Amino acid sequence: MSATIRRVTAFRVTLGDRVGALAEVLAAARNAGIDLQSVAGYVCGTEGVILAVPTNLHKARPATAGAPWAIGEQDVFLVEGDDERGALCGVTEKLAAAGVGVQASYAVAVAGKFGAVIAVAPADLEKAANALGV
Repeated sequence: MSATIRRVTAFRVTLGDRVGALAEVLAAARNAGIDLQSVAGYVCGTEGVILAVPTNLHKARPATAGAPWAIGEQDVFLVEGDDERGALCGVTEKLAAAGVGVQASYAVAVAGKFGAVIAVAPADLEKAANALGV
């Protein structure tokens, strides 16, 4: 199995855990002309967290200025390949062998292809990049 792995920058949006929060953030991105190649939303304690990878970071950055939410940036790994059983095993095994823990991961498979985003602790980012060859 061959996968393409890229180090990309995601926006990490933190806001209150409430109904409609994800819809508001996605509508704001749409209205600002920000194209997203991946997005995940989850609750951590009392906070809602959205991790979104823009298609064009340099175009998207200025559009986030003045947003009513806390927005930070986080480097993550974007993995793409053919959908096969165990498609992410090689990637996660390399991270484990390098002593790198995964903080967050999400994946999807559609029409014979898969994509995943893997986040590691900032202190482990370079070690993870070396282990993954990116």
